[in-house]
Amino acid sequence: MSAADAGLSLREFLRKRLDLSGRKAKELLDRRQVLVNGKRVWMARHPLRKGDRVAVQTGQSSAAPTDKLEILYRDDLLIAANKPPGRLSDRHPAGVEALLRRQLDLPRLRALHRLDRDTSGVLLFASESDKRDPYLELFRQRKVDKHYLVLLRGVPSPPRQTITRRLDGKSAETILTVLNRKKGYCLAECRIVTGRTHQIRRHVRAVDCVVVGDRHYGPGDTLPAVERAIPRQMLHARRVTLPDPRTGLPLAIEATPPGDFQAARTRLGL
Repeated sequence: MSAADAGLSLREFLRKRLDLSGRKAKELLDRRQVLVNGKRVWMARHPLRKGDRVAVQTGQSSAAPTDKLEILYRDDLLIAANKPPGRLSDRHPAGVEALLRRQLDLPRLRALHRLDRDTSGVLLFASESDKRDPYLELFRQRKVDKHYLVLLRGVPSPPRQTITRRLDGKSAETILTVLNRKKGYCLAECRIVTGRTHQIRRHVRAVDCVVVGDRHYGPGDTLPAVERAIPRQMLHARRVTLPDPRTGLPLAIEATPPGDFQAARTRLGL
């Protein structure tokens, strides 16, 4: 990068150098296709300095949002969808909640919980907003078990442990189990007993690990070469189990990890 470009925001630099509209430049950032000095950056206002190296990955990211959601389970009260990475769970016109309302023609459908934008997997909805209470009560009573697959840089020791570090002044509990390991990376399962903001991403830092692709809680140094093509945090909500509030019978809902998760796992030899 030349001295003339120093001080530009990343979006402005992309717009200028690639002759793009501001909207198109922002789309590149939203699709996680831009790297600065080997690190994936998606903040439009990220300031650039003289000597920074900016690279744009060509082609559409495998983590780009899809237009049709896979329905994992449906009855007259509850719906479960396989959330793709790259979409917000709710409260956004392009979020999963809005998309599912249109797809199923259920204008009063409401999300029962959230997943981070870049987290994929099982997401639960009530078919009508006034049918949420029995399910929200299950969440309050911690009767909804959520199991995640996660790729980690670092290998926790011992390989099965319970992390109880408080988050934001509140109790938090994550049960972590290493499933496979190779050359400083591992595939793990995390069961979260509580549901704090970014709980898994923050708890694994407490055991000297980082979720592969996590640019927020990960260390600030340059990414290892093997991770540079990985477009997002590798966190997938694999299974949710809960009792049916009407019958008490157990219900288990599972979602297959998306292609980019499988590709990252292969890339890391896991």
